[in-house]
Amino acid sequence: MGFNPKDAIDSAKDIATNAIEKSGEIVESAADALKGDVSGGVGGIIKSATDIATGSVDKAKEIITGKDDAAE
Repeated sequence: MGFNPKDAIDSAKDIATNAIEKSGEIVESAADALKGDVSGGVGGIIKSATDIATGSVDKAKEIITGKDDAAE
């Protein structure tokens, strides 16, 4: 399967949507850390940031290869 610009745009939208959702979780985790749950708050921030990066890499790989690994 070749490169499809429409799929690339859809994937970019998915990346942005995921990042926005996860950034909300980062804010919640930062609030937890400020309230005294430093370990849980920092852990939540790291998890959300990792989820953003993983989702972005997976979508980029999908755009480049034309394959959806989740569908396989």
